[in-house]
Amino acid sequence: MKHTVTLLLLALAVAACSPKVEPIKTVIFPGDYPDPTILRDGNDYYMTHSSFTYFPALLIWHSTDLIHWEPIARAVEDGDYSIYAPEMCKVDGKYYIYYPTSRGENYVVTADKPEGPWSKPVKLDVGGIDPGHVVDADGNRYLYTNDGYVTPLTPDGLAAAGERKKVYDGWAYPAEWETEGMWLESPKLFKRGDWYYLVSAEGGTAGPATSHMVVVARSKSVLGPWENSPYNPMVHTYSADETWWSKGHGTIFDDADGNWYIVYHSYRNGLYTLGRNTILENVQWTRNGWPVLVEKDGAKWEQDGLQGDYSALRDYDNPLLWSKWQPGLDGGTLWLTTAVDASYEITASFTVPDGGEAGLFLFYNESAYFGRSDTERNFSMRIRNERNSATIWEKVGDGEWTLLDEGVDVSTYHHNTYNGFFALRPAYFLLGGAKLVKFDYQPLEQ
Repeated sequence: MKHTVTLLLLALAVAACSPKVEPIKTVIFPGDYPDPTILRDGNDYYMTHSSFTYFPALLIWHSTDLIHWEPIARAVEDGDYSIYAPEMCKVDGKYYIYYPTSRGENYVVTADKPEGPWSKPVKLDVGGIDPGHVVDADGNRYLYTNDGYVTPLTPDGLAAAGERKKVYDGWAYPAEWETEGMWLESPKLFKRGDWYYLVSAEGGTAGPATSHMVVVARSKSVLGPWENSPYNPMVHTYSADETWWSKGHGTIFDDADGNWYIVYHSYRNGLYTLGRNTILENVQWTRNGWPVLVEKDGAKWEQDGLQGDYSALRDYDNPLLWSKWQPGLDGGTLWLTTAVDASYEITASFTVPDGGEAGLFLFYNESAYFGRSDTERNFSMRIRNERNSATIWEKVGDGEWTLLDEGVDVSTYHHNTYNGFFALRPAYFLLGGAKLVKFDYQPLEQ
């Protein structure tokens, strides 16, 4: 009943203040592109995502229309940690990416342009995860982290300038909702008019389909007190019957023409193995100054929202789309990329010297992967993944394709089973001087 009343109030408030706006609901990054952070710089947009244990890390994308994206750089070359939800911002002509790690630390890298070169990581004396940067009216800089904490920064943004303190308790969602827990995370801040807005995630990133959400609060000061939106949650999955699961971790932003949007991440229904996709929706403002979706949550998605041009995301000849599994695998190097489609076929050809080895895999982690390796001098492997049913073939030299394994269920190779927040990724393995000759990715009919 509470949800029905809220939607009615929302409809009345929006109708009273907003012109007719055609809804935008589209997946701009299908596949494993979680925890999006977006920066508008004039008419240009830049985005990066969590990169976990894949290095080089923090792949930066560029767009001028929010629909077509091109990779332009990786901001962190190497590390002995996992990188979680980053924050990208620009202050006084310099670009910053703040990011937390699996060691409980926060770092920052800087550049004079998004294409780099990016600086070596600078460790901050700031705890917590999911940093969110904000500058107040006097030019003071602050870094928000999870659980409602904020830490003042030095003017250059490269160090803490004081103790962190708790200034926000989050929004109390209904007790009967099925989530992983409160998990107040992903603070993203912006200013509109006299108000600072704090956009946060609650409910947990994975777990049940209805776990995640986006909530909004506002204040006249970057330090609070914060007033929660009467229209919370702004984004949420209410039922496992919906197209997109665990919607959350949102960033609200505008374009140069004054239009407003939100990007957030979500699992595709029944496809946890693909990871969390990045979704774009448009936003409008109520007469009392709150952001809401143009089209309410739970509304039907046209063709699952998969209508974009994803050619740049499938350009696997581009080395920027590849990164290494930082721990390595069995003494060799494992290169991984991001699958875009629910069904696809990958083929790789190798040359292997004496004492070497190579292979092709669908890889989640060391406990959950599908594929084979071989020591033949010249061979190819092919894996077909049809909505989590995997089949593999091998061809030695110019011989015929030989079926090695068929119809293997890989549907459980995801976070809810094996933790880590990774995705099941196409990967190839090289050891002892083995070389990849060719890699091919073909999307299959969904």
